[in-house]
Amino acid sequence: MEDFWQRAKSFAEETAKKSQTLTMPNKIADLVADTAKKSKELAFEASKKADELALEASKKADELRVAALKQADQIQLQSQSLSKSISDIIPPQLSSLSIASSDPPPISDSELRKFGLTDDLRDFVGNLTSSTFQSFPFPVLDEPDATTTGTNVRKDLNEWQERHANLVLTTVKEIKKLRYELCPRVMKERKFWRIYFTLVSTHVGSYEQQCVEEVKQRAKQEEAKVDELKQTPVLTTEQSETSLKSKTSNASAEQDLDTFLLGDFDDSDAGGGGTDIKY
Repeated sequence: MEDFWQRAKSFAEETAKKSQTLTMPNKIADLVADTAKKSKELAFEASKKADELALEASKKADELRVAALKQADQIQLQSQSLSKSISDIIPPQLSSLSIASSDPPPISDSELRKFGLTDDLRDFVGNLTSSTFQSFPFPVLDEPDATTTGTNVRKDLNEWQERHANLVLTTVKEIKKLRYELCPRVMKERKFWRIYFTLVSTHVGSYEQQCVEEVKQRAKQEEAKVDELKQTPVLTTEQSETSLKSKTSNASAEQDLDTFLLGDFDDSDAGGGGTDIKY
């Protein structure tokens, strides 16, 4: 290609040089004809070169496409082989368990209602801001933070509050965001949840009270069962042995009586067949 452009440049310089030396009209005409011929030759050669370059580029593109498809097939085969080897190493039980454990268990509507997760609560909590917590006039002592549960909710909450906190963090993104912004950089967990439950007390107080009453009722039922079990007479070891001996003695007496009666009956039958009756 560089040779072609060099020839074109030389042709242009030669043409310019000849145009300076020509004075006759015939020579000018010959120069024009020669120039036109040369131009056609150059144009034809340029077109031919362009076709060759286009053909070569198309060929290169086909080769690259074939190589890319071949490489993609190899990667797919390697991926399938790797997946198969992993499935051979990991037992099916563990594989299904890991898949199942990755998905959190669904939360039922009844459980949400039980722990006060209503639409009114969500609307109210959605309007809370970080300044609401920071400016809240709540006297909390600056004491060491208590330990947390596996879900990172404080253990000093009661059972109902702990479950409510876990549910609200899971289902209400605004509270999750506020807790992330405030704890522990601005305030401790203890202060955050005390302020939260003070703010939402009018929305969740009745649900918490109902749950507490249900717990108390179940505790009373359990105590009643325990008392009933305590009142049930329990035989001592001596009483059990005496009862067992009495049952054994009664069974022996009944067996002796049956033997006596059946034995007499058999004897009478045997004697009746061989005794003469005298008148």
